[in-house]
Amino acid sequence: MGIDRITVLPDNRTEPRCFRDGEEIVFCGYFPSEKGCGIIFYDAAGKDPVQVKLPEECGIGRLYSVRITGIPAGHDRYRLFDRNGDFADPFSFRVYGLGTMDAHDESVIYGSVFKGAPDDFLKKTHASRLKSKTPPCQELIYLLHVRGFTMSPSAGIAKDHRGTFAGIVDKLDHILSLGVTAVELMPSYELIARETYTPETYDPTKEKTQPDKDKEPAENEPEERINYWGYKEGFYMAPRSAYSVAGPDRDPCREFHVMAEALHKKGIALILQFWFPREYPTAVISAVLRHWVRFYGVDGFHLIGGGLNVESLAADPALAGIRMYYEQVDPSRIAGDPRMSAASSKKPSKNLFTYRDDFRTAARRFLKSDDHSLTAFFNAMINNDERTGHVNYLADFGGMRLVDTFSYEHKHNEANRENNQDGTDHNDSWNCGIEGKTRRTGILKLRRKQIFNALTMLFFAQGTPMIYAGDEFLHSQEGNNNPYCQDNAISWINWRQESSGMSGDVADFVRFLSDYRRHHHMLTQEQPLKLMDYKAFGYPDLSAHGQDAWQPDFSGFSHSIGMLYCNLYAKEQNPAFLYCIYNCHWEGRRFALPALPKPLTWTAVIDTARTGEETKERRLTGEKSVALPGRSILILESRGKYRMSGREERTPF
Repeated sequence: MGIDRITVLPDNRTEPRCFRDGEEIVFCGYFPSEKGCGIIFYDAAGKDPVQVKLPEECGIGRLYSVRITGIPAGHDRYRLFDRNGDFADPFSFRVYGLGTMDAHDESVIYGSVFKGAPDDFLKKTHASRLKSKTPPCQELIYLLHVRGFTMSPSAGIAKDHRGTFAGIVDKLDHILSLGVTAVELMPSYELIARETYTPETYDPTKEKTQPDKDKEPAENEPEERINYWGYKEGFYMAPRSAYSVAGPDRDPCREFHVMAEALHKKGIALILQFWFPREYPTAVISAVLRHWVRFYGVDGFHLIGGGLNVESLAADPALAGIRMYYEQVDPSRIAGDPRMSAASSKKPSKNLFTYRDDFRTAARRFLKSDDHSLTAFFNAMINNDERTGHVNYLADFGGMRLVDTFSYEHKHNEANRENNQDGTDHNDSWNCGIEGKTRRTGILKLRRKQIFNALTMLFFAQGTPMIYAGDEFLHSQEGNNNPYCQDNAISWINWRQESSGMSGDVADFVRFLSDYRRHHHMLTQEQPLKLMDYKAFGYPDLSAHGQDAWQPDFSGFSHSIGMLYCNLYAKEQNPAFLYCIYNCHWEGRRFALPALPKPLTWTAVIDTARTGEETKERRLTGEKSVALPGRSILILESRGKYRMSGREERTPF
């Protein structure tokens, strides 16, 4: 084909994309340099290259926007080039050459020309977009790794669906049964998974030898390993091919779209994690996020990386209504955004969420009976902000799994081959008496109770709870708190709880707690609890108690607290009162019960001390106090008809 048949005309786009529009290819993209830029088009086999140099007048700085005619119809793969060589387009809609987890040859990675204008794809996306979203305070987030979620044979799905977006669709009934309202995916964009890792202790002055492929790497020797988690720079606009069903019809874009549509049909929102380096411009990040919203109907983003201006991203009009999660947000930094302005006549929008480990740390320290932990725990349970939301969790991808939190006191990251020096040393975990696996009945029973205690705390805290997929099956990472490179059974969820050696179905308890929280609005308040009787009901909206009613002990050596919710401040007003007793002392304690207005009586609805009968109700007729064993939680509801509307019906406590 003669080069004279190719024409390049300037276009006026500013967001990265490459697609066919009739006989033309429309391209908009970024280049490392301003001059000497162009595109090389290839056929489906990556051969027969056609090189097109882009006129400098078609560029604004390092951004080029053009319309190209004369490229053969079959040439739908491409690479970019500048004066420093050729490279794969980091903003291609789809990428070829990364179809397996360990693909890492950059020279065979191609971008894909979108076949046909994106309008039809956009129409499908808008048709399947989630019509109604659960209020943030009533949301339950389910965090998962696409591959690890269903890669194990124990997932019970077709072999070719294991570890794929399709595998998530296969398991939607389980996700829905937990009461999940939002699924959050760890990085699912394309990236080069293999990389050379050099431990900090590696000595570059040491004599280097040619590595032996059949020999185990020596201590401190650089080696290639897989980035299983995916927290690195990648091809941000392309769904990951390794997470799609392999075969001649593999299409990660279509498969991701099908997954998003399936989630939305079930009323489940889709949140994506993205890691961006500090130097990434906010405008480029906005373009990436807008792409996933427009083309796939994504409902939220959990952004990871230091120094990101998430407040400016949330103020982008094109991302209005899209939830942003970050380690810490400051809504006061959003200058002139009416959605977050305190002066606005509209109710502040909770589209910004903090995703910090405050709750995890406070709950874990209180659970293991640390001194000086009660005040932080109480504050974590009631933490709320009328301007922004926040996410509570007990286990995340980084750190101990839920079951490992009560099975290991120390990290066991030897499998990462970094001499156990990676990962945090501050896990706030407790092994309940024995490090690691055991068959001792007493230890297993205590671990199980601690897990039930932890989950109860999570679902009874103000804010948005998050569950790390697999914790409902007590999946263990064998004490590894940083399995970033473990593409194996350490990270693949074991769907059979019996592997933990503990009796009882934790998943059923999660289902119970999820349903309970959904129907008790005092646990899902949009506004912070005031801890005051501001409606003259005779009871504050929330009050703290100790072993004696109305006398909490917040001293440094106190390990128990009672929390009385007056539901008259909430919507449902039935039950009128909810009393939660948290005894994390290693010994039993007797707690006086706050007096109820007549004719109300207390009924126990959750008792983590009663193994196998945690949710079996029992009435406490006429009892003025209750004995609670060590390391146990008791949840009481008032029963009986009662309604109070104001000062005229005030009953002093």
